[in-house]
Amino acid sequence: MGDALNREAAGQRPAPGGEARGGIGPGVAAREYGLDWLRVFAFTVLILYHSGMIFATWPFHIKNAEQSQALELVMVFVNRWRLPLLFFVSGAAVCFSLRRRSYGAFARERLRRLLIPVLFGIFVIVPPQIYFERLQQGARFSSYWEFYPAVFQFVPYPQGATSWHHLWFVVYILVYSLLGIPLFAFLRAAPGRRAVEALARGFERLPAAIYLANLPSLAVGILLGPRWPTTHNLVADWANFTGSLITFLWGFVFASNKRLLELITRRRREFLFVGLAAAAVFYALAATGAARAWPPAMRLVAGNLVSGYFGMACVFALTGYARACFSRDSAALRYANEAVYPFYIVHQTILIFIGYYVIQWPLGLWPKLAAVAAGTFAGSWLAYE
Repeated sequence: MGDALNREAAGQRPAPGGEARGGIGPGVAAREYGLDWLRVFAFTVLILYHSGMIFATWPFHIKNAEQSQALELVMVFVNRWRLPLLFFVSGAAVCFSLRRRSYGAFARERLRRLLIPVLFGIFVIVPPQIYFERLQQGARFSSYWEFYPAVFQFVPYPQGATSWHHLWFVVYILVYSLLGIPLFAFLRAAPGRRAVEALARGFERLPAAIYLANLPSLAVGILLGPRWPTTHNLVADWANFTGSLITFLWGFVFASNKRLLELITRRRREFLFVGLAAAAVFYALAATGAARAWPPAMRLVAGNLVSGYFGMACVFALTGYARACFSRDSAALRYANEAVYPFYIVHQTILIFIGYYVIQWPLGLWPKLAAVAAGTFAGSWLAYE
């Protein structure tokens, strides 16, 4: 998220008098409305995805009695690119944010706009989620206030009631933003700009070379993934932490150079085709079970290759189509940009509150899913207003 969770839209105009010291890549536009809309799209998908988690067979905080594998087929498709897209857009937004503030001001702004909401979330936003989860598990409390003191026992979830739950994403973006300042400074200085420009020229001369950008992420998945399953706890989440950091940094790099942005925009149809082809292979392997006969090392490498290029191509395709199709400002975009962060902060608590009661209704799965999604959007909008 970074600025992808802030009211500062991706591509905020520079301060009067020109760009911040260090500059940016050649010819970068004053504003990237396509990336603004892409950010709004990414977080809209996130809310829909979390609504679906109640009705899928995968673990979640509350579960409907009836669950749908057909829904999971759609969610698996989204799952390959939704988080990479969020991290990519977040890295791009940080690049634009640094155009109008010093590194010290950037660090202070990150702490104010990310750390404070996380602390507020741990003590105010997240506890109701744990409360309703406990109720569905059969716990009994006279009221929410009987449960709430458990938060201050500081026993980590799931054994206890202290957690940042969905706000892990804000924590990771905060850490990436602060740790990355030296690298951002290099990339914005003349040597870094020349290096990025050389990268862009290389991708233009050798079109297939852009697919090498995914190699670091593939290495993380193959080397770290088996040892470090995703936990979102920051200190023992090395595969997820490192892989997401790489995607975040690529977002920064691509946003810093107009040639790179134009490249993925021109090749958006190619990336869409590659993403859909990788998706077809992904589903074919899952449906046939052919990979089960392969040696474990081969399954690991092949799985990361297919899933990795599935995600990468979709992120590039979405970015390219967003830039090609949405190039104008609007009142709706300005409103949505400012609403994104509050929506993200509150949405999962509202979702679980509504979902806890909706799953008790004598209705089918699909009307319940529609009610949860619509109620979450409406509740998040009311909270924002």
